[in-house]
Amino acid sequence: MKPIRLALCALIVAPLIAVRPAASQVVNDHSYRWYWGAQAGGFLYQTNGQGYAFDPLFGAHWLITAKRTALYIGGEQAFFLSDATSSVGDPNSATGLRDATFSQVRRLFVGLLAFPLQRRIEPYLGGGFAIMTVQNAVVDCSNTTPNSQCATVNDQFAAQSLVDDASSTATAWFMGGIQINMGKLAVYGQYMLTSASQNFLLAGSTHSIQGGIRYALGGSKEDVNTAHKRDNHRDPAITKRSGQSSARVIPIRPVISTGAFGRR
Repeated sequence: MKPIRLALCALIVAPLIAVRPAASQVVNDHSYRWYWGAQAGGFLYQTNGQGYAFDPLFGAHWLITAKRTALYIGGEQAFFLSDATSSVGDPNSATGLRDATFSQVRRLFVGLLAFPLQRRIEPYLGGGFAIMTVQNAVVDCSNTTPNSQCATVNDQFAAQSLVDDASSTATAWFMGGIQINMGKLAVYGQYMLTSASQNFLLAGSTHSIQGGIRYALGGSKEDVNTAHKRDNHRDPAITKRSGQSSARVIPIRPVISTGAFGRR
């Protein structure tokens, strides 16, 4: 009797095991969707004039998904709670260096993400390229420190030009995170690392920890049958069939004459 009971249990449980993952995949499937999202977190950075600092970061993005991959496009801005100081080389300075201060950094990025699992809670990772720009960096020509000695106005303009050249760079980024899918809504947390760049006001790599939400406002591709049905809905008198021409059907009603031939 025991083998028979085990066999019956196996027959009952096997269909449930086979059906449950399929249903879960339908609920948590985010394939071919266009997500709009927003994120907030912290931005960890350093310069050649100061150590690491951690300041708030805000941003928005698009996530255009395929089956298990997605195109990730967005932008972020970090707002420093206090001005950061960095130095650039300047041959007109008595020390060979010139100081600059700034309080905002902008990052525009594009890349690819991979979602290896179609689950309610799923990890993801990816990478791409970014343009990082230090906003409104100002050279210090206050003549209060050795690096701030500007003999002429031309020296000040030349120093500001050097600072502007060091305010923007292209960099690579790498990301890993966890996403919780709830229908069209997704909640996530992620970590982003950007590579170090030469001749830039920020020194070394930057790190950011973020959390945010995404919402799917539409599909990233259109099904052929859906477009076909929509076209038919616009003009119900036109029937489109494969291999046949379209024609409008006009009903013809019989005309009954009441003239001389119709009377006796």
